[in-house]
Amino acid sequence: MPADNTVAQLEHLRAVWATLGHEDPLWAVLSTPDKRGGRWAVEDFLATGEAEIDSQLTWFSQRGLPRRRRQALDFGCGAGRLTRALGRHFERVTGVDVSPGMLAKARTLNGDMHNLEFIENASPTIEWVADASVDFVYSCMTLQHIPGALAFGYVAEFLRVLAPGGVASFQFVAGHDASWRGRLFSRLSNRWLNPLRRILWRRKAVFEMHVLDEARLHELLAQRDDLHLIATGDDAAAGLGWRSRRWYVMRAG
Repeated sequence: MPADNTVAQLEHLRAVWATLGHEDPLWAVLSTPDKRGGRWAVEDFLATGEAEIDSQLTWFSQRGLPRRRRQALDFGCGAGRLTRALGRHFERVTGVDVSPGMLAKARTLNGDMHNLEFIENASPTIEWVADASVDFVYSCMTLQHIPGALAFGYVAEFLRVLAPGGVASFQFVAGHDASWRGRLFSRLSNRWLNPLRRILWRRKAVFEMHVLDEARLHELLAQRDDLHLIATGDDAAAGLGWRSRRWYVMRAG
């Protein structure tokens, strides 16, 4: 992908999520219809993160993973819902997001947690994270909003920073489902869907959905002998119309 296109896509993402982070950050993270307009109770919002992370880590713990719990990375942290939950299980947790508004909300909500840090990243990489330094990489409902080539690059970064004995859990959209919504989405690009989203959500800034080619991810993983795909599965994170997938990857130690 040409560099100028990457810059334009990142700037577009930054602008959209800066606006969403300012207007209604909790709903932008968890877009439950009856919570629009600041109607998320903070304690309920944060409780969803605890339930999600507890479920994920229980699954990994049954397999003796990750081997250490020193450093975790929450990519696309938004308001820090999952970063906070990870902070109960890891010595240090870094939340990464493109939106300064989201990060400001995350710092406000999590000021009592002293093992968390929140970093703004408007780069196609996370080059400031050292190789093989993160025991647990987590990303949910983030890659689905990032154009495919950019999202693929971020997955490559997840694998680069993964420590020996560490694991990554990340969710993405692999395509459209067989529902009428899925058939509609498969025929209309974001150029045509965005005006409909603006009408439906009554907002000028709307997030987009993007497909990440799962076959390319398999090719990426095949380049590394020390990386193992330990499980994959469908989930409902992307909502109706989309085929949402989750991968679980381990780096051998």
